[in-house]
Amino acid sequence: MKTVLIIGVGQIGKAITKRIIDMKPERIILHNLTKKESDDEIVKFKKQAEGIELVPSYGNVFMPYKYNTLSQEQEMLEKKDYLLNFYYSNPTEEILKESTIYKLIEKWKPEIVVDSINTGTVLGSTYKPEQLLETVNDNSSEKEKTLTKVLLNDFVPKIINFVNSLKIAMEDFKVKKYIKVSTTGLGGMGINMPYTHGDTPKSTLSYALMGKISSAGVFHQLLWNLSHVAHLNISLVIPSTFVGYDNAKFEPIETDIGLIKKVELVDKVMLKIGEDLKYNGNKTDEYLRFPVVRAGENHVYSLFEMSALTTIGQMEAVTKEEVADAVISDIEGKAYKNILAYLDSGMISPTYAGRTMRDKVISEIKSLMKENKTTSIATGNLGVTMAKQLYELFLIKSVCPTFTEITNNESETIYNKIIEYLNDNSDIIQEVLSLGIPILLENNEAYVGEYSLYPNKEEKTKITNESIENWAKTGWIDLRIKNINIWKKDILEIQKDAEELKKKDECFTLSRNPFVIEDDFDIGELMGYYYNLKGRGRRLLNK
Repeated sequence: MKTVLIIGVGQIGKAITKRIIDMKPERIILHNLTKKESDDEIVKFKKQAEGIELVPSYGNVFMPYKYNTLSQEQEMLEKKDYLLNFYYSNPTEEILKESTIYKLIEKWKPEIVVDSINTGTVLGSTYKPEQLLETVNDNSSEKEKTLTKVLLNDFVPKIINFVNSLKIAMEDFKVKKYIKVSTTGLGGMGINMPYTHGDTPKSTLSYALMGKISSAGVFHQLLWNLSHVAHLNISLVIPSTFVGYDNAKFEPIETDIGLIKKVELVDKVMLKIGEDLKYNGNKTDEYLRFPVVRAGENHVYSLFEMSALTTIGQMEAVTKEEVADAVISDIEGKAYKNILAYLDSGMISPTYAGRTMRDKVISEIKSLMKENKTTSIATGNLGVTMAKQLYELFLIKSVCPTFTEITNNESETIYNKIIEYLNDNSDIIQEVLSLGIPILLENNEAYVGEYSLYPNKEEKTKITNESIENWAKTGWIDLRIKNINIWKKDILEIQKDAEELKKKDECFTLSRNPFVIEDDFDIGELMGYYYNLKGRGRRLLNK
């Protein structure tokens, strides 16, 4: 094997690169979005790849080669005529040969192309129909610019262009194999999954996630059709679970809006029906920090987010090394499968190694918590609804540490204990407000910080009884007695379900693990079990 082109050297791409190096090709091209990313990876792999030529390469593979370093919207608008012609005119060979993927293959003539870009995230995140509709309905001069943005952001012509360009490049330069490492879009879970990866919640999944699923689906179908072209060897590897992690650290919290700064501690306010919601306080110069695990494209997760996300019945986990093994096996011809069959039965499912990895990273976060004398409850990167639920459970457990105590205390008593706890631990108030999550108390009193994730500042913030209920359900920590009542009922239901399952012979074949539900419960495990019980878990492939 002479030359291998690896596109997208993220955490999975790095694991694949390590295995490719073991195969001793003459040359490996490491292609990333930016020059710095590729140069950094060359430095990291240089010692391991002794005797192998490592070449950095960079640029957006879904753009024409001429403009593949454009990243800002304004830059693309300035080149709109060329770009619109590239994506929307008749896809002649002349046009397709101007694509980045064609030029890369033409330049390096690889025998193997491994594409581990998360295409769904890269292309699907631009799907924002609500914003576009508002602009179109606005009688302003922005309509033409909006139409241009819609056309430039549409992932369908980009994927079609890429696949057509890949086809002629593989034919022209005799590429032996193209392997795509892709995504289910939701870590193997269903469209009813409770996580949003930090996106603004909608009545269903967020637009970014729906865009991710849709773009991945378009790509998969086109690759299947491409695989039926004579002499083209196309494979698709899809992990249907949470994949690996980069590291666990005590560090500033990063979400989609960037690094989070602490906000000033504010007094509670009265929510007056009919008035607009007002934000209080200012950001400080200090960053919000606590132990988290960094996991590739989706920023960082707290202890409880990681625990809930990877518990049995939720996404669970697989190591990036196992994904790399699947890619190498496919290159060696040991595990090639028909794409449509592979989308289900052939997916990389959760593993024992993934479970061991999950236990290890949770242990690392707990050690960092102890070392730094702090908590790790939620970052919001699995969605504000999950974050607010985790904080609600945390506060309930802080004053009633066991199921027994929760059951034996009236909801009003638990509420009063939580208020007393917050008065003694104002750092928790500061933490959640810094994350953009208001706290709702009895009598329409609330803590509202400098901003909120839900509603965000672009949404209507008129205070009504209906809006308060909507905010409390979706994105505010609801400490009202009636919500504590709901949690008590749900916890009792979870307890009862777990006890019944433990008595059944088939308890090990179900999508939830009753043995993690104990009196001194783990918040993340309880959260995951709760989602499973409510029908929001993964469908087991053997069921």
